[in-house]
Order: sequence, then C-alpha cells, then structure tokens
Amino acid sequence: MFKYVFGPVPSRRLGRSLGVNVVPLKYCNFNCIYCQLGRTKYLVNDQSMFYEPEEIIREMEIAVKSRDYDYLTFIGDGEPTLYAGLGKANKVG
Repeated sequence: MFKYVFGPVPSRRLGRSLGVNVVPLKYCNFNCIYCQLGRTKYLVNDQSMFYEPEEIIREMEIAVKSRDYDYLTFIGDGEPTLYAGLGKANKVG
C-alpha cells in the first residue's frame, strides 16, 4: 500500500490515471465553493515542502513499473502547485 500514489482510477478525459498526492488535506490558496474536498482549512500562498520528495519518488518508481495506466497525475488534497518539490518529482515516469 502506498502513502502518496493511488490508482489507477478511471477518468473520462484521461483513461486510467495514476494519481500522486503531494499536498496534505485542505492546504490550498483558494477556497472554491465547488471544491470536492469542501472548504479550505489551511489557506496558504507560499510553496512548502510538505513531504520529502525522495519518499514520493520512491513510491512513484515502484508504481510506474506496472505500466497499467495512461497518465500520471499530480494532485493534492489541496492545491498541488503549493508543493515545493513538484519539479523534482515530475522527472519520474
């Protein structure tokens, strides 16, 4: 069982999407009324290293070997671009 990687999940737009969660629950720089996660609990505007990139990369390297997905999708339980390690994790796959 992975801590950061999940799926693949079916997507009408992407086919089978392997998700990578890079932000803790409800950390966001918006408070969108239509958000599937509900109201933003931690309103932040600065990027942060929420998790160690090496931990995420280690899981991704294992998960992508299955090749049982069409797309690798970086998401978050908040806004994924707030993750300061996103550029480093994006080089896997």
